[in-house]
Amino acid sequence: MVEIAEAEIIFRSEKLDVRLLADVEQLAAVEVRAARGWGTTPPHVHVRHGESLFVLEGELALQLEDRVHLIGPETWAFVPPGVVHTVETSSDAQARYLVLHTPNSGYGAYVRGDVAAFDARPAADAVSADPGLVVVRRAGGSSGVGSTEPPRNAGAGFAGTGVKTGDTITDRPDRRAPRLVETGEITISEFHYGPGQRGAPRHVHREHADAFLVLEGEFTFHLHDGSRALPAGTLAVFAPGVMHGFDNDSDAFARCFNFHVPSFEYADYLRGTNASFDQFDPPENGDPSPAATLARLSA
Repeated sequence: MVEIAEAEIIFRSEKLDVRLLADVEQLAAVEVRAARGWGTTPPHVHVRHGESLFVLEGELALQLEDRVHLIGPETWAFVPPGVVHTVETSSDAQARYLVLHTPNSGYGAYVRGDVAAFDARPAADAVSADPGLVVVRRAGGSSGVGSTEPPRNAGAGFAGTGVKTGDTITDRPDRRAPRLVETGEITISEFHYGPGQRGAPRHVHREHADAFLVLEGEFTFHLHDGSRALPAGTLAVFAPGVMHGFDNDSDAFARCFNFHVPSFEYADYLRGTNASFDQFDPPENGDPSPAATLARLSA
């Protein structure tokens, strides 16, 4: 059975720590710890992929052309293709956060040193798409962003105006499923499961990846060679063709994020309006499934 791996250390110092958690065609994911002034990149734009940020600790400033989002813990930000942006730690304490690139677009090679392979170009070489397309959502049941400040170039409005938690597709005492981000590049949902709640039986996706980040408690994942409980702090990535299912088999509450990349209108599938969603029963011939990617976040 596949084991939970330690993340690949890309860079480690007292001020900046970068770990590569997943590197598949549909998704690249890193965990970053950065002090103020460290890990910042010049303003840039992605042409062919989206970038998602989730703050675990501290605070980030997501700088756009006409506004700044100050993003605190339990908050997601999604930057769609074409929007000029940069990110920096804005708190005195180190920030700890996740970065997801969907699709991968050479990001795994980029952090290993192959800069030319990555889908990024300087802001000076691009005209930004509308910064208002950026999505900021608070997870965990609260609304709004961590904090906001006025746009730096005297643009109208404040960062975070109108920010919501996203719609809750399932809402029962023992089971909630808020939809946080829903774009063509990625759907991010938050699953709150009570003890013994069933998730999904074993299945496969043929054209997109399915991933989970366990936040609280543990979820049991059913793979082609057996089942195993994954604790909080584990990222599980199931590339196309990888058999998987999940439940909360424990006697305690559990919470996770679920990612579908690309989206394939997964939220509509949950709403019951997408009968053609890319999900199928496992192959009847019993051929072994490709291995999942299981990675452990830092403590």
